Amino acid sequence: MGRVQWFVVLYVSFIHFIAFAHRMEVVPFFTDLKDTYQTGYAEIGGLVSAFLLGYAVFQIPAGTLADRYSPKRLILIGLLIMLSTSFLFTVTHSLLLSLFLRFLMGASSAMLFSPGIKLISSFTPKEKRGMSIGILEAAAGMGMLLTLTIFPILSVYIEWNLLFVVLTIILLPVIALFGKVPGENQPVNEGQLERSKMPFLTLLKNPKVLRLMGIAFFGLFGLYGFIAWLPTYLETSIGYSKQETGIIMAVTMVSQVIMAPVSGKLSDWMGQRKATLIYGSFLMTISSLWLLLFHNMGIYFVAVLIGTGISWSMAPMLTLATEVVSVNKAGSVISIMNTVGQLASAISGFVYGMMYDWFGDFQMVWLGCLIAFVIRILFCLGDLENKRAIEQTDRKEVST
Repeated sequence: MGRVQWFVVLYVSFIHFIAFAHRMEVVPFFTDLKDTYQTGYAEIGGLVSAFLLGYAVFQIPAGTLADRYSPKRLILIGLLIMLSTSFLFTVTHSLLLSLFLRFLMGASSAMLFSPGIKLISSFTPKEKRGMSIGILEAAAGMGMLLTLTIFPILSVYIEWNLLFVVLTIILLPVIALFGKVPGENQPVNEGQLERSKMPFLTLLKNPKVLRLMGIAFFGLFGLYGFIAWLPTYLETSIGYSKQETGIIMAVTMVSQVIMAPVSGKLSDWMGQRKATLIYGSFLMTISSLWLLLFHNMGIYFVAVLIGTGISWSMAPMLTLATEVVSVNKAGSVISIMNTVGQLASAISGFVYGMMYDWFGDFQMVWLGCLIAFVIRILFCLGDLENKRAIEQTDRKEVST
C-alpha cells in the first residue's frame, strides 16, 4: 500500500483505539463513580449500558449516511461529539447528565465505526483489506487493554477522572490532523451513484447479508459469554484474586491485539475470508469445550486461545462485510451486522445470567457459548463470498 493508504488505515485505527478506550473506561472505577454520584451499582452499571445503547441505536443511521453522503463527514461529526461529551462527562457530578453524555458518546462511536471501515475500504484494494481491518481490530483491543488493565494501575498514582481527561486531550491532535485525511473515492458514474443510493431494505434480501447477520449474532452472543462472565467465573467459582483475574484477561486481550493483523494478513494471502472466519470460530468452540470439561486447568493457554479466536473470527467478519456487496454499500452492511451483534451482546447477558440462576453452575454458560459457536460455523459453510463480481466493481472504486 502507498503512503496515503497507510495514513488512512493508521488514522482510523487510532480513532478506534480512543473510542474503545472510552467505551470501557468506567468499568474499573465503578466503586469510585458510585461514591461520586452517591448511588448504587445498578445505576452505575447504566453508564456502560447507556454507551452501548447509543452505539446500537446510531449504527444503521451512521452506516446508511456514510454510504449516501460521506464517511469522512460522519467521522468528523463523531470526533467533535466525542470530544465535547467526554470532557463534560469528566467534570459533571450529575448521574442523569452523565447517563445522557454516555449515550451521546456511544452515538459518536457509531459514527466512527462503520464510516471508518467504509473509509478504509474505499482506499485499500481487496487483497490488502484484511490486514488493514486487522490493524483496526488490534487498535480496538489495545483501547480496551488500556482502560481495563493499565488505567487501574495508573489510578494508584493519578486520579481516575484525570485519566479520563487524558483520553479527551488526545482527541485534540487527532481532530487537528483530520484535514490531512484525503477525500474518499466517490462514485464516478450514474450507475455507481445509483448503487450507492439503493434502498436500505434491499440489502436484507441478499442471502449473503442474511447469513452474515447470523454469523454476527451467534458470534457476539458466544463471545460476550467469555468477556462478561469469565472474570466472575474465575473469582467466584475458582477463587482467583482480582489481580490474577486481571492478568488472565490481559493475556486474552494481548493475544487478540497481536493476532488480529496476522489473521487479516493471512486472509489476504489466501484470497478469501471464510476459511479464517471458520478457523477463529473453531478456536472459540474449542475454548468453550475446554472450560466445560476441564474448568480452570491450563487457564493461561485457554486465555491465549480465546484472544486468538476473537481476532481470527472478528477481523475476517468485518472484512467480509465490505465484500459481500460493493464498497459503495459497505457502510450499510457493516452497520446492519454490528447492530445485530450488539443486540446479541445485550441478550446474552440476560440469557447467561438466567442460565446461571437456574442451574447454579457456570458450566451451563460455557455450554451456551459452545452451542452459539457451533451454529456460527454452520452459517459460515457454503458459498459466502462474491469474488468475481465484487472484485471487478472494487477495482473501479478503490484507489490503488
